[in-house]
Amino acid sequence: MQDVLMTWKSYFALLVCILLGTTLFPPMIFADRALSVASVFGDNMVLQRGISVPVWGTSEPGSAVVVSFAGQKRKTKTNKEGRWRVVLGKMKASAKLRKMVVASESLELSFDDVLVGEVWLCSGQSNMKFRLANCSDAQSVINEANHPNLRLNRGKGWTAASPESVPEFSGVAYFFGRKLHADTNIPVGLIARALGGTPVEWWTPKSKLSRVEYAKNAMMNPSKEWIQYEKSVASWKSKIELGGRKKAGKKPQWSGSAEEGVLASIYAPGKLGSLYTQHFEAMAGYGIRGALWYQGERNSKAGVNASKAYRELLANMITSWREEWGQGDFPFLAVQLPRFSGGGEGWALVQEAQAAAVSDVPNAAYIDIRDQPDDGLHPKNKKPVGERLAKLAYSLKSN
Repeated sequence: MQDVLMTWKSYFALLVCILLGTTLFPPMIFADRALSVASVFGDNMVLQRGISVPVWGTSEPGSAVVVSFAGQKRKTKTNKEGRWRVVLGKMKASAKLRKMVVASESLELSFDDVLVGEVWLCSGQSNMKFRLANCSDAQSVINEANHPNLRLNRGKGWTAASPESVPEFSGVAYFFGRKLHADTNIPVGLIARALGGTPVEWWTPKSKLSRVEYAKNAMMNPSKEWIQYEKSVASWKSKIELGGRKKAGKKPQWSGSAEEGVLASIYAPGKLGSLYTQHFEAMAGYGIRGALWYQGERNSKAGVNASKAYRELLANMITSWREEWGQGDFPFLAVQLPRFSGGGEGWALVQEAQAAAVSDVPNAAYIDIRDQPDDGLHPKNKKPVGERLAKLAYSLKSN
């Protein structure tokens, strides 16, 4: 009985300690949990040289936040939603490994091995995503990938280019960054976000798609066939959730033309702007030099009118990104689709549209790779693509 009593007293004492702790010190506990920075910031990152560099995140509403880096110290207070933002002054390129410290009233976050140099976004669909491990002469390139001042980011933090980190990275982006780094001898950071089979409409903020008449009409007046097909697909997905894939049967087949089927998938509910929201919305404003873009294959399959509309769609996406980033007309470099015998009429029209689109906006250009051999939909030799982009990067003005 005495043992039971002692056990009860022990539990009671523990409960009192917990209650006292949470009563006396809640601000410290909650603040410790709240301080954060946007996910694009982290160890091994590269900050853009020569421009004002924003740093932002969240903490307790009304609390003080201090960001320290390279001799600069910026102080601010969070707004009522708990958001904070500071701006570091212009910095020169530096390969010195430095620490960024973000501190609130009760917590300190530290990011190690931070460099200052050139930062580029690398986006598009499958040819941009194409892994270095699948490129021509991949193994010898991977074995020689020892570039501590070339930093890579593909969504799971930053890492230096090494034989361990480069195989899964974009081949185009890697060859671009390697060339740029070798020629300038300054740090280079590459942020790669690409997904196969995706159209330009998914990478554009949805709120800004209506500025393109073609997209506006497609959004406001979808065909009855599109609507019916999407309803049948939604019903099929519901059956999968209720009874599994086997009971749901095969996915409904599109009964119209292949081109209409592509359009139906592009303008399906929830798709427009989805990749911009997923990959770029939270990082918009991170200091960059410019953007690389290798896309167009998907749009070329949506019919003649859709392929012709690509010119305005791409120009609008470029403008939209620049508006969201708030860093002026940063350089935008596009890759024209390669030679491909299976491309059809839409392929050629998109090639023309790509060349025209970059002439419609300032500080944009493209590389022509149609002199390369026809190696199918996904050419393996990405080295000339990346290196031509690097050469072109020198010709455009800095933001």
